[in-house]
Amino acid sequence: MNGLMKKIRILSVVFIAAIIVYFIWNRGNEEKNGVMIYTSIEEASLPVVYEDILGRKMNFLHGYTQDMKQSVSREALALLPEDRSMKIGISGYSGKINGMEYEIRSLDLEQLVERTQVDTWEDEGGEIKASLPIQNLLAKGKEYLLILTLDTPDKGKLFYYTRILWTDSGNGKEMVDFAVDFATKTFDYEKARELTTYLETNASEDNSSFASVNIRSSFSVLTWGSLSVEPAGEMRVTLKDLNGVMGTVCLEYEIFRNLEDGTRELYEVEDSFTMRWDSSRIYLMNFERRTNQIFSGQRELFSGQRIMLGIVDNSRLSTAKSPSAGILAYVANRDLWVYNQNQAQGVKVFSLRSGEEVRGRDGERDYDIKILSVYDNGDVDFLVYGYMNRGIHEGSVGIAVYRYGGADNSIEERFFTPVTMSFEILKEDVDRLAHLGANGMLYLMADRTVYGIDLNSNEYMVLVESLQEGAYAVSATEHHFAWQEVGLSGAGTIHLMNLETGMSREIAGSEEEICQPLGFVGEDFVYGTARRADTWVLNGRMEEEPMYRIDIMDKSGKIINQYEQENVYIVQVSVEGSRIHLTQAVKTGEQSFVFSKQDTIVCNQELSQAGQAGLETYEEKVRKKVYVIRLDKSVSNREVKLGIPKKVIHEAAKYVELKSGTKAGESRFYAYGAGRYLGSSRDFTKALSLAYEKMGVVTDQNGQTLWNRVNRPTVRNLKEPLKAGASFLNRLEGFDGSNSFGEEVFLLDARGCTLNQVLYFVGQGCPVAAYTGSGNYLLISGYDRHYVTLYNPVSDENQKMVLNEAAAYFAERGNDFVCGVFLK
Repeated sequence: MNGLMKKIRILSVVFIAAIIVYFIWNRGNEEKNGVMIYTSIEEASLPVVYEDILGRKMNFLHGYTQDMKQSVSREALALLPEDRSMKIGISGYSGKINGMEYEIRSLDLEQLVERTQVDTWEDEGGEIKASLPIQNLLAKGKEYLLILTLDTPDKGKLFYYTRILWTDSGNGKEMVDFAVDFATKTFDYEKARELTTYLETNASEDNSSFASVNIRSSFSVLTWGSLSVEPAGEMRVTLKDLNGVMGTVCLEYEIFRNLEDGTRELYEVEDSFTMRWDSSRIYLMNFERRTNQIFSGQRELFSGQRIMLGIVDNSRLSTAKSPSAGILAYVANRDLWVYNQNQAQGVKVFSLRSGEEVRGRDGERDYDIKILSVYDNGDVDFLVYGYMNRGIHEGSVGIAVYRYGGADNSIEERFFTPVTMSFEILKEDVDRLAHLGANGMLYLMADRTVYGIDLNSNEYMVLVESLQEGAYAVSATEHHFAWQEVGLSGAGTIHLMNLETGMSREIAGSEEEICQPLGFVGEDFVYGTARRADTWVLNGRMEEEPMYRIDIMDKSGKIINQYEQENVYIVQVSVEGSRIHLTQAVKTGEQSFVFSKQDTIVCNQELSQAGQAGLETYEEKVRKKVYVIRLDKSVSNREVKLGIPKKVIHEAAKYVELKSGTKAGESRFYAYGAGRYLGSSRDFTKALSLAYEKMGVVTDQNGQTLWNRVNRPTVRNLKEPLKAGASFLNRLEGFDGSNSFGEEVFLLDARGCTLNQVLYFVGQGCPVAAYTGSGNYLLISGYDRHYVTLYNPVSDENQKMVLNEAAAYFAERGNDFVCGVFLK
């Protein structure tokens, strides 16, 4: 009997010890140094390629398992040495490489310049080193696309993309060194004093947050104030652009902030530098720094009636609540959390971050998460989109739909669709429309096509394709979507759909009328009506038909407001919140109108802020502005239970390849600045305005630079403007405003740009046509710091005008410019 009791006691001790070890082990998998670690998704395994140029390892490229064409070509620019031998390194990969090859193409992919097999490489301390022996087939000063392909036995073929430039300019190294030195000195107050000469500190600048710092910020904010932070790991350097004397360099790194209790906060930092090189010095034209705290999930962050998110940019935050508000889902700097207010339980649902505290590989910032629906039972539907850095889709750019199950604490993937778009352009579409209706249909915009996807069957339909700018609108909640089947020209019918129910209605005028979607005030739809007979031709270019009436329709289909005045036309309408801004015009001839005055329609309606439920800010002495989520129930951090999903289920997931028919033929212009994509438009002037404040560039759809704010000579005079711009003038006579390529020159409708902005084209050797009324124009053929030179093609005379006077003269005439870009 004693022996039996002894055995029972021993087994009991072993059993209890096993339970203790089990919980300690599981807790160790979930928390490390008080920080939640997500372990349900496989760690990143694809190799990272870097370029050994300008005396340092830089331009870290992540690999793609799909052919991305040229859509990610603006991730980096590599400068080739004089002998064109491009040295690369391959790191973060434990597998074998069977083969390596590269090809070089023109940016539009039409011309194959070179395709070469690389036969030799070396393994140096776990990193593979190779040299790409690029042939003497490149034109100096011209950008090309290089595609590197690695053949691996376990991952298949992997693709890496970069632009390359063979140039005599040595400015690149100086600019890269300047950027790294600048960022490093900001952590040393005394050394940072040397940077004041580059700043444009402005007393009116908002210095209330460390999340966003720029060239106009105070010296104290630039040098981190009293935060006491220090760099963590090395800076990852990327050269984004080098165009003449202009260069853009971006840095990514992490920093630590050590706290008095022994814990520390981790932040991600992104610095961008736009510089202008001069023989005497480098001029800093634009500087921006973004700092975002990584939400650690420590219990101390849950206290009272708030969850502390810390220093973070508002664009990196979104929240949503279940109908009863008991379940709160929030995305904090690309990590999805779910908090059950009734049970004081928080779960780190999804993250693509590495399990390591300081990130060691590139690519984790090129994705985001969007919450679709939150349910009272704890379930959450959400999207993960962009570059997949980990898991079964590693190396793909795409959109994955998941459901988190609160009951069994698991994640189920519903479907995945690959796309061949850069993350930034994909994000632009997903931010516009990705809505899960109550009918179980997911409505998703990608590449100007809207799909309806049945999440039960994974079948999909194309709701509308080839959407054109100005021919569709989405409400702020994404509950309603309006569109026209064709663009503005000739469109007579608007389709208006309730995406919650799938019900739709059509809005159409008479056969002599054209309807145009203008936007939403809340869920009320705003549209305008024009007469087909009211055509407007201005200096040979067809304008959009001026509207004679604006209607506001509620969600039941009732017209609740109408704007119409006798003999008054309406143009240039924009909807912002509860206000509708418009410009009035008066008809002066059969096909002519003149602008009259500005007006605003104010709508009395409470507007909900989608994705902002419970988000608040307050000021701290040290950290300045910080974000918190306001809870409905108070909680003690000792009561909070934290965890991660127990499993990720992929078995039922469907691989869906979304396809549409023909693509829109409209040309678009893409704006880049501060090292990132800013937006696109079919209107060149709109794209330029996006890039202007950021000291940026405008490109065509192939990445060819059309306009650059910084790279402009200070003086340029075309002695024979008719000869210099012969091909430009030949095409100008028949130009109707369409953005189309000719054999030698690309014409741009730059109406609305300022004189200072269009002088870039003169600096590139092409005169600018400036219309003075009734189809007459002058050619801007030269400029210096004080004057512009104007050539009259009718009288064959030149005249000089003071720069400011010329700017006012053309502004009075509508700044009606046509510019040309010579094709290389």
